[in-house]
Amino acid sequence: MSTASNAAQTSAAPANMFGGSNVVAASAERVWMMLQDPVVLGRVIPGLSEIVMTGPGRFIARLAVGVGPVRGKFKVTLQFDESRAPEVVGVNVEGRNMSGLAVLDAELHVTDLGEGSRVDWTAAPRLSGLIATLGNKLIDTKARESGAGQRYADQFFSRLSQEA
Repeated sequence: MSTASNAAQTSAAPANMFGGSNVVAASAERVWMMLQDPVVLGRVIPGLSEIVMTGPGRFIARLAVGVGPVRGKFKVTLQFDESRAPEVVGVNVEGRNMSGLAVLDAELHVTDLGEGSRVDWTAAPRLSGLIATLGNKLIDTKARESGAGQRYADQFFSRLSQEA
């Protein structure tokens, strides 16, 4: 493995950022409460199954994901940072399988609008191992597209609104 490739895979700074905004038909407090409920998470996160709470704001689960030709099933840990909740929610997702490691760091800024909440979000994915070979190029390409990641976010936030 080349030094440049190795440095890219171990860098702490995210190479690509995705972001957007969605409206949820729930108060900021209700959004936070739903994000702490493993049953709700299992229904709103596309591809998530077998979710179990292992501690406050911490879950393990199975996740099936696919972006273009890159597809995989991962054993994941989800960790929610509750230090600034319900207005700001940090999320760390780490998924492992035989092909490598996928990490997603996200931050949700929730603004209560009275009848609902606006959620401004950013997400930074990182891949390592064999999955990074094709996956990093795909993520880099997608990150340059306007509205990248928005389709997945729209699906997630639409399901979250239905739960409210």
